[in-house]
Amino acid sequence: MRSTEDTAQAYLAAWNEPDPTARAARIAQEWAASARYVDPMMEGEGPEGIAAMIDAARTRFPGHAFTLDGQPDGHGPFVRFRWTLAPDGGKAVAHGTDVVRLDAAGRIEEVIGFLDAMPGWEGDASPV
Repeated sequence: MRSTEDTAQAYLAAWNEPDPTARAARIAQEWAASARYVDPMMEGEGPEGIAAMIDAARTRFPGHAFTLDGQPDGHGPFVRFRWTLAPDGGKAVAHGTDVVRLDAAGRIEEVIGFLDAMPGWEGDASPV
């Protein structure tokens, strides 16, 4: 099984991949065919649904990238990590915490995302 750091970095690399074809290939390699993602703002199922969801997020935040915030931790098939979203060289516009569940082969099976701060999100009471 790969490290929690490697899992988090591979996950964020899919979100940061600008090319849709390369992103789909990365998702096909790193995520299980039955993968599911859900957070308070969006959800996706299967590689195609997850790719479409990531594409929508990239469209909403052009020129932004996700960065690992701190050290991931985990136990058993679970990996938990914090992330930030910011424009290149700019201040973070959002940050959150994701919990990833891996399958027996080490592929991402499920992600439960938490938005710790996101401007304009009605459930957000904290500043970025």
